[in-house]
Amino acid sequence: MKVRHEAYSLTEEIPVLAYLKKRKLVKYFSREISAAMVCLAHLLAGETLPGKTPFYFARSHKEYEDFDLQTLAKACRDEVGKFSQQQFINRGIASMSPLIQFKILYNMPLSFIALEYQLTGDNAVLYSSAAGLLLQALHGPADPPLLLGAGRMYGDGHVEVGFALASKVELAQLPFPAADVDAIDMFRAWAQRKNQ
Repeated sequence: MKVRHEAYSLTEEIPVLAYLKKRKLVKYFSREISAAMVCLAHLLAGETLPGKTPFYFARSHKEYEDFDLQTLAKACRDEVGKFSQQQFINRGIASMSPLIQFKILYNMPLSFIALEYQLTGDNAVLYSSAAGLLLQALHGPADPPLLLGAGRMYGDGHVEVGFALASKVELAQLPFPAADVDAIDMFRAWAQRKNQ
């Protein structure tokens, strides 16, 4: 199993342009997406993945980048101040920059990585859970290798990402995490164990 974990503080520049073939897409990237692109490039170190490689990504709650979502929330209220789907369609989406829309969609890290690496295999975005990520990988319809990833934005602006390239056999031999363990914590632990 190959594992990589990286973290960037708010003041650190993430050198994503050095690792992209489709550089025009970077304007759609959040810091989490940029960090994920760099981390995966480091993990693969020039290796090419088969296009059918299954890819599963666990994404935690974003604590830092709000992308002016309060403007969106305000535009979506009806005349009595409650959320309205009609107002969301008519005014809410239009109140946001199209660039921001790409940054807040939940599946964007997975989507941009799949575009960059031309991955068309089984894929899924999950919310945060290490156990959920492993269950998806172990029970998904796939042959090796499997690509697993996770990312998290923290309130102080730092971002963490992790990736693993593994087979189902390798994953099944690992200790199974508790249901409340965040996926990024699992990648951090795997990387620390590998470096010992």
